[in-house]
Amino acid sequence: LQIDAECKRVGESIQSRVTIVLPSGQVVGDSFGRVETMENHLIRPEIQAALKGRKGISIRYSSTLDQNMMYIAFPVTLEDQGWGAVEPGGSTDPKNQVIAVVRTAVSISDIDKKITTVRNNILVALIFTLIAAAIASFYVAGRITKPVEQMTKGAMEFAKGNLNNRLSAPDTQELSQLARAMNQMAVKLAKKIQDFKNRSHELEAVHKSMQEGVIAIDKNEQIITINKAAAKIFDFPSSTLKKKNILEVARNYELQTFIQKALSTHEPVEEDILIERDETIVLNIHSTALYDTREERMGTLIIFHDITRIRRLENMHKAFAANVSHELKTPLTTIKGFIETLQQMLEDNEIQNSDTFLKIIEKNVNRMVDLINDLLALSRLERLEGTAVEFQSHPLSTLLNGAVNLCQSQALEKKSHICLSCPDTLSVRVDPILIEQAIINLVDNAVKYSPEDTRITIGVSCQKGVVIIEIRDFGNGIDKEHLPKLFNRFYRVDKGRGRNEGGTGLGLAIVKHIVQYHGGKIEVESQRGKGTSFKISLPV
Repeated sequence: LQIDAECKRVGESIQSRVTIVLPSGQVVGDSFGRVETMENHLIRPEIQAALKGRKGISIRYSSTLDQNMMYIAFPVTLEDQGWGAVEPGGSTDPKNQVIAVVRTAVSISDIDKKITTVRNNILVALIFTLIAAAIASFYVAGRITKPVEQMTKGAMEFAKGNLNNRLSAPDTQELSQLARAMNQMAVKLAKKIQDFKNRSHELEAVHKSMQEGVIAIDKNEQIITINKAAAKIFDFPSSTLKKKNILEVARNYELQTFIQKALSTHEPVEEDILIERDETIVLNIHSTALYDTREERMGTLIIFHDITRIRRLENMHKAFAANVSHELKTPLTTIKGFIETLQQMLEDNEIQNSDTFLKIIEKNVNRMVDLINDLLALSRLERLEGTAVEFQSHPLSTLLNGAVNLCQSQALEKKSHICLSCPDTLSVRVDPILIEQAIINLVDNAVKYSPEDTRITIGVSCQKGVVIIEIRDFGNGIDKEHLPKLFNRFYRVDKGRGRNEGGTGLGLAIVKHIVQYHGGKIEVESQRGKGTSFKISLPV
């Protein structure tokens, strides 16, 4: 009983369970329970360890206390001076024989509760920490990603070509520097693009305004670019020709041969070729090799010059010189022959035919004078064409009557009648001398190439601000194949008759230039056996 009371006192003071167990397992003292009712503790693990002289520790559920407990047991030996504890590991010395076991128990439920409480507190703290970290992360991420998203949108606007858009500078220094750099890049890029557009527009304007045809082709003979002048030569819309093979467009053997030659050499190539259309076109073609920025051959540039008019003028000049030589040579040969004959007759004192010879010489001299005068008149008109001359208003009937009066004597010789129909109130802005000369030439031709006792009419009408003067004869007429060439210099339908009747072959050419000088046009209609009609159209 004394041992049990001491256990209760000690247990109360240390607030722990203290139990004394004999080697037989009987409980003789316990601070919390009644020893009489407690079961034998011999089989307890900690008791078994203590009886063997070691410290015993065990954790298990206590039915007495109804909770988990940690048990610690120490062996007690009998020494000369009372109670004492043996060292762990035990001994066989009688003095060290275990006479009892002192066991103390500590509730681990409180420890578990405290651990659970600590764990719960740690978990709550961890949750709050995670929430705080998430909020901080979202805040920091927002401060970082929002400017990045704005910069991304701005960069996408740049990519779409909206280079006038500007990025706002974020608070962070690094992103702010990046935004400023991107804005500067946009400014420089916009300037470069604008400069490129300006150069492109300039080149396009030059390209379109060029009268010469220009085609650029690559090494595979594909068309890189072509202007309207070149597309017109090949009779295709320029918008449909890009990326097409040049051989699909240039369906001309000479041109295809030229292109093959131009692509096979680095040197410039130049040739003249003929393109057959409604009328033959003469093209002077010049090629130049194209190189890229690395100085590698990328294709060929071909320039087309339409020299049809130049070649035509050259042919006309050649024909004109030949005709002039021929026309001047004939009267000069005649004059020379009759002069030699006169010289011979004078030497032989045969002068009875001298008057006839002199008349022939005079006729040919006059013909040469007329020819030279017509040539000079034609030359003056060619120089005047296209000049800005202010014409004066003149009554048309007066000009026509003057021309008719000058041709009347020739008409009377052939018993021809000239009929004039013109309103007295109609006036035109013209050079009166030149218009009168044109009417005289046409009426003179009508009288000259009409049979005797015929009629020649001159009619005037006004339609939509244009005065039309029609000179019609009822002679033999002209075949249709002669009409397109009728206004050419020295062209005659009947060369023999024209020369015998004293014509120079320049009258109609002079009429054409006079009408063109006034900004008008002249047309001719004729049928063989029914006569000829010349129509002059002049602006009022």
